[in-house]
Amino acid sequence: MTRLLAKLHRWISIVLCLMFAAWFASGAVMIYVPFPSLPDAERIARAEVVDVSTVTSLPAALAVTGINSADRLRLLQYQQRPILVVEGHSGDVMASFADSPELIRPLTAADARTIAEKFSSVSVTSVSDLIAYDQWVVHDRFDPYRPFFRVALADSAGTNLYVSAKTTEVLQQTNRQQRVWNYVGAVVHWIYPTFIRKDWALWDQLVWWVSLVGITGVVAGLTLGVKHLRAARQLGDKGLASPFSGWLAWHHKIGFVFGIVVLLWIFSGWLSMDHGRLFSVPDPTAQQVADVRGIALSEALGQIQVEDLTRFAGASEFEITALDEQPLLVARTREESELMLIGPSRIADQSYLISAAESAVSQAWPDNTIKNSYLVPADDIYGHLREGSVGDRTLRLVLSDVDETWVHVNLNDGHLVSVMDYSRRMYRWLFNGIHSLDFPGLVNSRPLWDVLMIFLMAVGFIFSLTGIVIAYRRVVRVLISWKKTGAA
Repeated sequence: MTRLLAKLHRWISIVLCLMFAAWFASGAVMIYVPFPSLPDAERIARAEVVDVSTVTSLPAALAVTGINSADRLRLLQYQQRPILVVEGHSGDVMASFADSPELIRPLTAADARTIAEKFSSVSVTSVSDLIAYDQWVVHDRFDPYRPFFRVALADSAGTNLYVSAKTTEVLQQTNRQQRVWNYVGAVVHWIYPTFIRKDWALWDQLVWWVSLVGITGVVAGLTLGVKHLRAARQLGDKGLASPFSGWLAWHHKIGFVFGIVVLLWIFSGWLSMDHGRLFSVPDPTAQQVADVRGIALSEALGQIQVEDLTRFAGASEFEITALDEQPLLVARTREESELMLIGPSRIADQSYLISAAESAVSQAWPDNTIKNSYLVPADDIYGHLREGSVGDRTLRLVLSDVDETWVHVNLNDGHLVSVMDYSRRMYRWLFNGIHSLDFPGLVNSRPLWDVLMIFLMAVGFIFSLTGIVIAYRRVVRVLISWKKTGAA
């Protein structure tokens, strides 16, 4: 058994020691330079104000897109005209003018230049041809909005904007510093080269199996480390004893003390790729979303009047949605998001929205009752994490099932945000807790959290370096042996 463990540890380490070192080094980079993103608040703040005075028939604008089952409806501004952006359940996205039932014509590079200049108030140096993928829009959340024009701005930061050819929106923004650091940060850490990541199934399987093999190698090494320590003590050595010398001794001693840290980090990183394999996912199903709405979005759209839109001056985006069969109009401006009930003369105050959310969730989960409901507090250890949080004014509804499933509804827009059962709450500790040290009292204690993270990553990196040296020497010996055998 010991020989099998030794072979597993040796050859897995030879293959993955560089990857381990890269994981620790790139993880440190990601703490301070996260993957680029354009926050919705900034996107809306920079977008043009919608001119609702020329809106005619929204149902006609929807009909011309040919999308029969809409999953999202938004009103934006493009070329000084209001447009309706329709996202379908199957991932298709179309846009039509809301002042005349006609599809927007395909965007050109000149259109993208104009959009980017208005968005940024900076001149443009170049516009790419249409691109389906590049490193910064490779995530599948961009899939419905492809292709993009990549627009380079004439600023000192080297900013690039990505304009969707389907919706006319700027949906991603990067600068030179972010791109450089992320090539040695997130791109390395997530095994995220474009040619791999654009094939989600390939990327998912690759990272999952590489991490699992890495876990196997670390477990084998920890087991051997304990065996070797016992053997050294039987020979009379004391303390942190090792039967080895040189680099191998350092590898043994560091691994014995910090090997569990390496194991937990690789294990939690492996869980980041779980995607429903062992734990539940938080994303609500399409049916649950539809049940919470209670009516089709096309029906909600049909009840919108132009007068409803004119109540919100300065809105850069309108969204038409529904909650518990009640059509809702969400108006987003540079400063805030406002919600209005369509039709009845009721006020969309918090008490009404809570009641509507409870009724909607009861319809969506008919086999369960609601045990409790409350607004997620700002210090909630499940709703507000270092890597992702529910929005402000999110209502948590606790169901009566065995798992005490939590259903989250955002009262700012009526959206069903997430579903968190016992399995998902466990995942929060095993992934977020371990991988990011996201523990109450620690994660927000800066710079204590930073010092601890950097220290542990540095130890992991040094430990990996000892493995690299040992692996290199082993490979050299094997190659020399093969060369001698061939010469003989």
